[in-house]
Amino acid sequence: MEGLGNDWKWTGSRIVLPLAAIYVARFFYTFVSVRLVFYRLKKRRFPMIKWNPILGNLASIASFMKTAPKDAQVAMTFATLAAESGFDKCFYMDTWPFGFSALVVTSPDLAVQACQALDLPKPDLLVPLISPMAGARTIFDSNGPEAKRGRELFHYGFSMRSVLGYVPCILQEVEVYVDVLRKLAKTGKIFLMDEITCRYVMDIIGNVALGTRFISQRRYHPIASSMRDTIDRECQIETGNQFSRMNPVRWFKQWRNSRTMNHYIGLELEKRYQQLKHAEFSSPSGPKTLMDLAMAEHFKTSPVAGETLDPKFKAWATAHMRLFLFVGHDSTAVTIVYCHYLLSKHPEILAKVRAEHDEVFITDLAKTASLLRERPELINRLPYTLAVIKETLRLFPPANGLREGSSNVVLRDTKTGTTYPTDGFAIWILHAAVHRNPRHWPDPHSFIPDRWLVEPGHPLYPPAGGWRPFEHGPRDCIGQSLALLDIRTTLLMTVREFDFKDQYAEWDRQHPEHGLNTMFGERAYTVQAGSAHPAQGMPCKVSLTARSPHKSSSS
Repeated sequence: MEGLGNDWKWTGSRIVLPLAAIYVARFFYTFVSVRLVFYRLKKRRFPMIKWNPILGNLASIASFMKTAPKDAQVAMTFATLAAESGFDKCFYMDTWPFGFSALVVTSPDLAVQACQALDLPKPDLLVPLISPMAGARTIFDSNGPEAKRGRELFHYGFSMRSVLGYVPCILQEVEVYVDVLRKLAKTGKIFLMDEITCRYVMDIIGNVALGTRFISQRRYHPIASSMRDTIDRECQIETGNQFSRMNPVRWFKQWRNSRTMNHYIGLELEKRYQQLKHAEFSSPSGPKTLMDLAMAEHFKTSPVAGETLDPKFKAWATAHMRLFLFVGHDSTAVTIVYCHYLLSKHPEILAKVRAEHDEVFITDLAKTASLLRERPELINRLPYTLAVIKETLRLFPPANGLREGSSNVVLRDTKTGTTYPTDGFAIWILHAAVHRNPRHWPDPHSFIPDRWLVEPGHPLYPPAGGWRPFEHGPRDCIGQSLALLDIRTTLLMTVREFDFKDQYAEWDRQHPEHGLNTMFGERAYTVQAGSAHPAQGMPCKVSLTARSPHKSSSS
């Protein structure tokens, strides 16, 4: 036995110790390499927050984090940091070993260069951020021919002509949403606006992407539930709970969520495949779901139909359906919530939106849905409503842009000629900072929809490239037309019938230990929950307006 123990010790000394030595050596090599890069940048007086050669920017960032709400979204916190530090163009950020080295862009001009003029690729560090939701690489985090082919395939489905064909699908789900709000109005209870709106928009995307009604607003649905659970668990890591990354329970739950989504989406794909294979396509002249578009492409490249769907294509299509379910519902739902929040705080703007809806649609609210079904193009005649949405997205952008730098690429300040090297850096286009940059936006923290209605030359006129919630360039958000249609339709069906009032005062009374609770003067600061969501889910009450067809029955 003693000999056996000695053998193990010998094995350990010959294998474990060399591996540990290699790991330590690699750690220190990377440490010196990263810090040396930033040391040289500092010597050349490139913009960055307080830096030291041991901790980089970690100590300064940790100190600044104490001035923000403890659950605040990191991007919004850095936007605040940029504003207070005067970084109105960009700054470098060294967070190794807990984060990536970044050139953080805060000006429209540099953002235009990175995403449009240079069309820089997306970095590989996006993959682990998206793969839990998508399950595999997709057009979102891939580059080159793969990304181009996927965008071309789905481009038709997201064109304005196509998305107007989805109006009946959207109205099916918005009518359920309105009914849910009516019931909440009758109870007078506080509810989480973010939660019910996420379920609602998930139902829209399920209908548009898969041609399937989840009805998750009223009942459990395995795809919708698994997607939301996956997002919630990933955000435990994004918000700083790094121990969740190593939690075996989380691994199991994420594996089961992924398996559930793949199974049920796979069933929908197989069902549609059999219908198409046997020429059972029910309405060839009607709107095509995103699944139909993918299937049509498959039939072009694989004219000989097998008994079941090709496994390789099925895996590719499943990943993209999961991607659309994630990005298609999350940021859209957030924008709807923030629109209601801002309109409730600005009654004079709410009155203008209601007046516009009355002018374009009939004043009888009970007939609005039927008129929109008959004439979906009317939704494009709501310029003030669209201005409200754009201004909401400016103040509360759901996400940010990320591009990869390289040795032969620099970003250039067109006014001063200063060049900013990008080699070894992820280029983080910080939308909240770009959108609130006082050098380019007058009164940047105020809600002013008229910015989007004034003529060029007016002081309020938006700066070129300064509004980026959907990004710009060849890699902009492919689903932005659908998102804007969803939001406009939702506002049309809700702002005249309901009054919303946030209940943050009550939430704060019940949770006095929460501490700091505003950013840029807003109580509904953003937290990370997939995209940027309102703090605490936006506790809210809703009531029926005097114009509601259901007002008398609830009184």
